Amino acid sequence: MRAEHLQAVAREALEMFLLERAETDEEFAFWLDARLAATLPNKASAPLDPESFRRRAEALLSAAGSGRRRRRWDDWDADIDEATLEELIGAAEPFLAVGRGADALAILKPVAGALADYWPESAHWDETLHEFFPRLDQMIAQAVLMDGVSQETRDELTDELRGWQDEVAAYGADDAFSTTIAACMRGWDDLGLEDALAGRGQGWPPGGRSDSLEGDLTRARLAALAGMGRIEAYLNLSRAAGLHCEHSVKLAQLGRVDEAIATAHQRLATPDDMLRVVQAVAAAGQMDAALDLAAWGLALQARDENCDDWRRGAGKVSLARWLREKAQEASRRDIMLMAARAAFEESLAREDFRAASRLASAKDWPGLREELLAVLVAAPHAFERIEILLDEDLIDEAVACVDPHEARFNPYDDALERLAEQAYADHPDWTIALACRMADPIMSEGRSGHYETAAGWLAIAARAHAASGRSAEWHEHLEKLIETHRRKHKLRPLLEALRYVAD
Repeated sequence: MRAEHLQAVAREALEMFLLERAETDEEFAFWLDARLAATLPNKASAPLDPESFRRRAEALLSAAGSGRRRRRWDDWDADIDEATLEELIGAAEPFLAVGRGADALAILKPVAGALADYWPESAHWDETLHEFFPRLDQMIAQAVLMDGVSQETRDELTDELRGWQDEVAAYGADDAFSTTIAACMRGWDDLGLEDALAGRGQGWPPGGRSDSLEGDLTRARLAALAGMGRIEAYLNLSRAAGLHCEHSVKLAQLGRVDEAIATAHQRLATPDDMLRVVQAVAAAGQMDAALDLAAWGLALQARDENCDDWRRGAGKVSLARWLREKAQEASRRDIMLMAARAAFEESLAREDFRAASRLASAKDWPGLREELLAVLVAAPHAFERIEILLDEDLIDEAVACVDPHEARFNPYDDALERLAEQAYADHPDWTIALACRMADPIMSEGRSGHYETAAGWLAIAARAHAASGRSAEWHEHLEKLIETHRRKHKLRPLLEALRYVAD
């Protein structure tokens, strides 16, 4: 409805509305100035004015800080609007994509400066703001490496960056601008880099002297090459640096799908990298090839020994879920079911079990269900194991998976309580042991805010006693509890009410 109304308003009236709002709403004025600065110049000869972006960044950060520090970790009334800050930084991306580094710097540099100035105030309570530093560092490094950014500009920026770096490092943000500083100082002048760009080098960096900073600088150089349209140089450097995922993705984007797939088969080591390549192959219009490559990738044993098991598992889940959904769309049922099985085996998640149930045919589901449940029961850890077994009405199997004396189970677990409610008639001893194990710490430690939770567990224990013909035993136990906790005035009435549960 709003869009229809806007279309019916004359352009002159819309301009008037915007100007009136900008005159009375400083926040809106900053937003409007930044958007206009980022969208109006369409020619490289019309450089951006960084002033609008500086004012916008400072307004976002100062509005959150308000010159006041926290007294407690949760004492903060006006958090930073990180989505808006992200949008402001993202305004540089279209310029980076077409090689306009100077215009990108007009956006990124004032934002980085404002964040560096604000960081000493925010460092002590920050939870996510620090994540903007590596993003800004990589984007600014990419920008300064582009044509049109002079060496004089790089030298001046180096001095500013070092000042910002010293300031934020004192408050825990070590190496916040290290990649950009290296890019400003080294540019494209490293010995042997020209040969690597031309495809004459054997490897990059020479002698294999790579570290995290070197890797970040190489990625910034690759991003700059892509933005400037220097595609062959990009392919040569990515190959020389052993960045096979980036190399394969670029080949796919160029339509050289067969080469991309061949490189993936020969070089890729992790499911995360495989997912990026298969998505690029699919985007190039080769969905069948992407599905086949993803299916092959799921069976791949990771060759990257430095990849943590949890990261490898998370990447495999993402690859399997992508393959599962895309194979369904393409009516590749064999691959779809294989991917559905792999997704659940890696995640042991309820959503993946349900997805497998939804996608499998009536003929396929019984066998697949048994396979998935066997994996679930045998797994040493499965966060949603009880929920899945309850969904499948497998009470006995769920009970067998829960040792009532283990400390890892807690009384606030809704699934565990739901299991006890359904199991007490057939498994009274287990239920009684579990319920008392859940309730006792709450009562003995005087967690008064959770006494109702303890009483709920004891009610389940009462029903288990009654189901097994031991109501007298329950009443004896309950009276001892009432006597033990007689001085806990919030708890005692709850315990006394339990006298009638097992009758």
